[in-house]
Amino acid sequence: MKANIIKKILFALTLLILSVFSNGQYAVFFAIWIFTALLLFTVRKFPRWKGFLLAFLVIGIGYYIGMDVAPFLPISAVITITIIFSLAFSLPYLIDSFFSKHRSAFISTLIFPTTAVLIEYAYHYFDPFGTWWHFAYTQESQTVLLQSVSVFGLGYITFLITWFASVCNWIYEHRNEWSYVKKGVLIYSLVLGLTLLYGGYRVQFQKPNSETIRIASISALDSLNAGIDIQGINNKETADDAKIEARRNTSKLNDYLFDRSIAEAKAGAKIVFWAEGNAVILKEDESELYEKASEIASEQNIYLGLGVAVVDPTNSKYLENKFVLFNKNGSKVIDYWKGISVPGVEAPISNNKTTGIQKIETEYGTIAGVICFDLDFPNYMKEAKGSDILLAPSNDFKEVDLLHANIAKFRAIEQGFNLVRQASLGHSIGADYTGNVISEMNHFTDNSKVLVTQLPTKGRKTIYSIIGDSFIVFCLLSLILVTIVIRKKKAEEN
Repeated sequence: MKANIIKKILFALTLLILSVFSNGQYAVFFAIWIFTALLLFTVRKFPRWKGFLLAFLVIGIGYYIGMDVAPFLPISAVITITIIFSLAFSLPYLIDSFFSKHRSAFISTLIFPTTAVLIEYAYHYFDPFGTWWHFAYTQESQTVLLQSVSVFGLGYITFLITWFASVCNWIYEHRNEWSYVKKGVLIYSLVLGLTLLYGGYRVQFQKPNSETIRIASISALDSLNAGIDIQGINNKETADDAKIEARRNTSKLNDYLFDRSIAEAKAGAKIVFWAEGNAVILKEDESELYEKASEIASEQNIYLGLGVAVVDPTNSKYLENKFVLFNKNGSKVIDYWKGISVPGVEAPISNNKTTGIQKIETEYGTIAGVICFDLDFPNYMKEAKGSDILLAPSNDFKEVDLLHANIAKFRAIEQGFNLVRQASLGHSIGADYTGNVISEMNHFTDNSKVLVTQLPTKGRKTIYSIIGDSFIVFCLLSLILVTIVIRKKKAEEN
C-alpha cells in the first residue's frame, strides 16, 4: 500500500516537472511530447470532470512557473492569464473524454490532436500577446522539423505532438493486438517520416545559394539612454529648460547612432539600421532628424533605417514608434509605424497609425520592415510575403531575449524571407529562410552593440505563403468527419 502511494506521488511529480519543461523559458524540445502523452494517459484514468480538473491544475502550474517572464505585468494579471491559458488547453482533454467508448478504431486518434490544434489556433488568434507559448515554439532547436511550417504553419507541429500522444495511448490500450496496432504505428511513422524527409530536403537542397549583402544593425550604448521629461515640457514654468535638456540628451544619442552608421558604411555595409526606438526625438524636431539621415544615406551610398521613438508631449498617447528607411539617393522609401503595440506597457502610450507592412524593390531584392512585437503575429506577417529581406528593429528585456529571437525565425520559415532582427536589451539574430542563424549578438555581453550579417539577397516562395492556414480548416473538417464516422458506427452497433 505504501509503495503504491509513493509510486503515485513520484508519477505526479514527474508530470509536474515535465509540465514546467514542456513550454516557456525552461522548454526542452522532447519534454512536451512525453508530457502530453502522459497527461492524456493520466486524465483517461479519472472520471471526466476530475480528469479535466487534473489537466487544468497540471497545465496551470507548469504555465505559471515556466512562462512568468513579463516583470511589467502585475501578479493579478499573471494569475488571470494562467487561468485562461490552462482552461483553454485543458479543453482537448475534456473533449477527448466524450469519446471514451469509441477509441477502438485508429481514426479515433485524430479527435485529440485536431481539437488541440483548433483550440490553440482560436486562443492565439484572440490573444493580445499573439502566438507566445505556441506548442510549435518548443521545437525551435529541431531545424528539420521546423521546415514543415513553410507548408502548413505552426498548427502542424502541434498536430504532430498531440497526435503522437493520442497514438501512444491507443497503442497502450491495444497492446495485446499487435497485428491490429502495427497499421496505426505505420501510418503515424509514415506521416512523421515524410515530414522529416521534406525538412531534410529543404535544409540541404533548398538552402539559400544567392549572393549575400553586408547588413550592419546597431543598438545604442546603454549609457546614452535619453529620457524626455514630458511633464516638465508641458509645464509652462519648466518647459524651456526641459526642452533644452531633452535636446541635449537626444542629440548626443542620435549623433552617436549616425556616427556609428557612417563607420559601418565605410566598413562595407550596404544596409544599416537601428534597433527599435533607439533614436529619440521630439515631434517638432522630427524633420531635422530625417534630413540628416537622408544626407548620410546619400553621401555613404547606403540604405539607412532609423528605429525612432518620436515623442509628442502634447498628446496623451505621446509615443510614435517608427521605422523609417532612406535609400541611396536619400529618399524616404519606408515610413512604417509599429503595427501592434505590447499590451499593458506600450499600448497605453502609443499613438498608432495603420500603415501596413511596406515593401520596396531594390538591387538587393525586395526589402520590408516591421518592428519587434509585430513578428509574434503570423496573420499580420502575411503582408510581408514576397519579401527577400526583412529588417526588424526590436527592443526586449533580459527575461525574454532568447525566447523572442527564436519566435522571429518561424516567421522567416513561414514566409520565406531572410531576416535581421536587431534587439536592444535582447538577443539579435540574422537568419535565412530555413531558420538557420547566420549571426547573433547578445546585448548584455557585447560591448559594440553592432551585429554584422552577410545575409542572402533572395528569399523563397513557400507553400504556406500561398495557402495560409488551410491546415486549420483541414483539422476542422477532419474532426467533423471523424465524429460523423464514430456516430455512424455507434448507431450501427445499437
